[in-house]
Formats: sequence, C-alpha cells, structure tokens
Amino acid sequence: MSATARPSIATHYLRYAFGNGLILLAGFISYPILTRLLSYAQYGVLGYFDAWMLFLTAIIKLGSQHSAVRFYPHDGSPKALRIYGSTFVLYSMAVSGVAWLVAALILLAATSTGRVNQPVEAWVMLALLVPTVCISYVTSVLTAEERSDLSVRFDVVQRWIELVAILGIVYFLSRTATAVYVARLVAAVVVAAVGVGWLLRNLPMHWRDRDVKRWLDGVHYGVPMGANELAYVVLGFVDRLMLKQQLHDFVPVGIYTIGYGLALKINVMLHAALGVAYNQVSIRLYETEGAQAVVRAKRAVLDMLVYVVSALVVGTLTVGQDLLLLLAGRDKHQSVPVFVWVTVTYVLSGLLGLCASGLVLHKRSTTLLALTVVAAIANIVLNWFWIPQYGFMGAVYATAASLIGLNCLQFLFCPRELRALPSASACLIASGLGVMVWLVAHFGGAYVVGEIPRIVAMTGLLAVLFVMPALALDRRLRGMLHGYWLRRRAGEL
Repeated sequence: MSATARPSIATHYLRYAFGNGLILLAGFISYPILTRLLSYAQYGVLGYFDAWMLFLTAIIKLGSQHSAVRFYPHDGSPKALRIYGSTFVLYSMAVSGVAWLVAALILLAATSTGRVNQPVEAWVMLALLVPTVCISYVTSVLTAEERSDLSVRFDVVQRWIELVAILGIVYFLSRTATAVYVARLVAAVVVAAVGVGWLLRNLPMHWRDRDVKRWLDGVHYGVPMGANELAYVVLGFVDRLMLKQQLHDFVPVGIYTIGYGLALKINVMLHAALGVAYNQVSIRLYETEGAQAVVRAKRAVLDMLVYVVSALVVGTLTVGQDLLLLLAGRDKHQSVPVFVWVTVTYVLSGLLGLCASGLVLHKRSTTLLALTVVAAIANIVLNWFWIPQYGFMGAVYATAASLIGLNCLQFLFCPRELRALPSASACLIASGLGVMVWLVAHFGGAYVVGEIPRIVAMTGLLAVLFVMPALALDRRLRGMLHGYWLRRRAGEL
C-alpha cells in the first residue's frame, strides 16, 4: 500500500476499537450460554486444552509473526515483495509446518502410551493449530501493510462464525468440550481458506525466491519477541495445567476457567483500547517531544484512570457475585471468588502497569523479557506450593502475587524520567469515595433482592455517590473532560 493511501492512526484506532467491541459482544453472548450448557468438568477440559493451544501456537510460530511485520518492504518494489513473501510467509509457514509435525509425533507417542486422558480433544486441538497459525500469518501481513480494515474483518468474522458454530453444535449435538473445539475448527478453516486465498492473490510467493539468510535475521529478531509472548502465556495460563496435574481432576480447572474468563473480558473492556491508544501516542511523543511530554500525558491518563479503577474495584467487590451468577448461572457459584479476585487483580495491574510503562520507549525488550520470565517462574513456584494447600484458590493467589509483582519490578526498572504516578489528590478522592460507596452498599444491600436489582442499584449508587462528587471535588478532572468535549465538538478528535 502506498504511503499516500495509508489511513491515519485515529482511523486505525477506531477500526480496532469497533472490532474489539464486536468481538467482546460475541464473547458476552457465548459466555452465559456455554457456562450453562457445559459442566464444570467439560469447561475444565476446555480451559486445559486452551492453555496447551496457546503454548503450542507461540512455540510453532517461533516469533515469525513479528518478523513478518518488522521486515515488510515498505518501498513496495516487486522484487522486494517477492522475496518478502517467499521468505517471511511461505518459508516461515513451511518451518511452522515442520514444527507442527514434531508436535503431532509427540502427541502420537503420548496417546499411544496412554498418557493423554482426552485423546480426542487433544487431536482436535492440534488440528485447530493449523488454520490458527495460517490466520496469524495472514493478519501479520495485513498489519504490515496497514490494512486494519481487512484485519478487523477477519477477526470479527472468525469470532462470529465461531459463535454460531459453537452454539449450534453444542446445543443440538453434543454438550462437550470436543464439540466446542470442532466448532472452532470449522470457523478457523473457513477464515484461513479465505485469508490464504487473499495472500495468494496479493502477495507474490515462490519457493525459489526464499532468502534463508534473511529469514535467519528475522528469527534473531522474532524469537525474543516470541519468547516474551510465551512468557506472558505461561504467566497467565500455566495455572490451568498445574491445577489438573496437582489435583488430578478437571472440575477445579472448570471452576477456575469460568471465573477467570469473565475477569479477562472485564479487563479487555477497560485496558485493551486504552493500551493501544496510549502506546501509539507515547511513542510519538517520546520521539518528537521527549520524556517530559510522555510523563505529562501519562499523568493525565492516570488521574482519570484512577477513578475508573476505584469504581470497578468497588463494583466488583459489591456486585461481582451477582454479575457472575447472572451470566453463568447459580450452579456456577464456586467460580465467584475466582472472578472477584482475578478481576480486582487485573484492574489494579493495568493501573500499575501504566505507571511503570517506559521500557519499550528505551527499546529494552530484553529487560522486559527477563522480568516477565521471573514473574512466570514465580507463578509456577507459587502454584506448586499453594494449589495443594488452597485448591483452585491457590492458583488465584499465585496469579495475583505474580502479576502485581511483575508490575512492581517493571516500575523499579523503568527509567526514572518515564516513571509517573497519579496525583495524590486524585488518589485520595477516588479511594475516599470508593470506601464510602462500599460502606453504603455493604450495609444497605440487604434491602435489595435479586442479581439484576442489585446491579442496577449499584450502578445508580456509583453515579450519585461516586461520579458526581468526583466531578465536583476534582477541578482537573472536570477540565480534562470539558476539554475533550470541546475538541470533540470542534472535530479535532
């Protein structure tokens, strides 16, 4: 795509934000249905193999999706595009195919010796890796070409085809984890076929034009990025594997996965779009205006975010149980503490992570990888000791400790000129109003019966006793919101 045809950052952001909204909507539709149709044991099988799939996907790709974005020839010459497509797409896919065959041989040996208790689910999961990796290469090329329009369409279409297939197969044919994986496989194959067809039409690729030396340069760049991705997967999902291995049952995995899954959706709603927007702006500010401009922007975001975080924490502690029971059903009540703990952890971690952001601006990816690996190892060690003692809640405590610990390490290693905290006045007002709302809800909650009435009452309580007083007490908050409104009216946003 030519430079003149490329859309602005704002256009990309709006496309991705809209796409994320549609994907989240599909998630909130499927979540309450699946949690009611699947038992804790079947949901545990699903969560267990989902974790394995994330591990294997990260390993099989070898970080090649990052290389495909970084080494794209933006000059657009036919020869450069042909070498790029042949090397970073065709050859990389062939290497990933060999890695997949190795994984298949290992699984064959494991199932032959009876070491895999659910061989059908394992093989369907492994088959699902093939279209999943293909889709990853397609979206990497789309990202490199700044085709956010097509990238968002692929993601949204896949999620909604997957939703229809899952609900149809699980509801009418089989209420098992195997049925969910078959439905995902159907959706992924359809999207992968369309995506690969687009690649073949738009990107020249010939085996004879591959450049192995350049591919190795891409490996040197992509493997550390892929390792960091794998470390984050270990940090976030190894607990499911350890729950199964230490408790020898899928039911605790299901209890944990149901609560954790809803918490992740809340976290994505709060931090996903914000993270994309802030990262883009912070890089531009750092390159053009320096560290002080980044810190000013960071503090402005933090002074607003601290109110959102306080309100979400109070709301989760007060009506988090009602939200999970409303969506998942009363028979899934054991997942309530998982949801509450993990939601509070992720909400606070997002705030602390923004305070500690800065290593990327100094291009210290190795430091980031080292810190993530330390946190992942800590998570494994804590799970090893706490799961036998506390059951599935041991995994929750390990997740909370390792995530918050990672944020603290990132803050310590963050360059001093890029560190920032929300203002003392904003923290004081947000925490004070949060405590007041919690006290009123705690002592007055007995008079409200039912999940929906309690959630509605809490929403009104936050509006009257949190939002309105915060706007009245914090002049800077009023100024930021008023300035945003004026720029919006002027068409500057």
